Amino acid sequence: MKHTTSIVGPVLVFAAVLAAPIASAECDISETKCAVNGGKCNIKFRNRTSDSSGSDGSSAISQTSSAQTIVVKAIDEESNHIGNKLQIVAGASKTMNVENKVNKDKGFDAIKIDSKDFSGHLAPVTMSCEHVQAVLNGNGTCKVFHGYAYGHVGPYDFALGYQCDGGNVGGPKRD
Repeated sequence: MKHTTSIVGPVLVFAAVLAAPIASAECDISETKCAVNGGKCNIKFRNRTSDSSGSDGSSAISQTSSAQTIVVKAIDEESNHIGNKLQIVAGASKTMNVENKVNKDKGFDAIKIDSKDFSGHLAPVTMSCEHVQAVLNGNGTCKVFHGYAYGHVGPYDFALGYQCDGGNVGGPKRD
């Protein structure tokens, strides 16, 4: 009896570990053009918040000019940031190595873009995994802009948006 009890305890613990949900990032870039061809999987973000037109075609906001520093970061399923974040001043560009987010940081779910200057006063925007994959299959370039939100985005009149030449995607989407 004594041996049976000592075996059952560890077996139950092992079974509980197997049954517990495993938190893991879901964005798989292994089948994107850059990964399959052995290239670098990068997205170049251009801060176009100081421009008043040219970047709102596939989003739910109408572009306006409001120069600001943006913060671009990969996030997990709980919206916690993964790895380093990019801070990009108006008119500048920086590149995010998405492959690095997968390899070193054990994955990510999406990319969130927020304002350093007006955080909490305008709606941030989140680039879905599907959009990240489309951009990596395209030319890897996205423009981030500021604009008036049609019908508002939550409590905000203004929001950030993105439009990517690579992958022909943008956000936030119209409902």
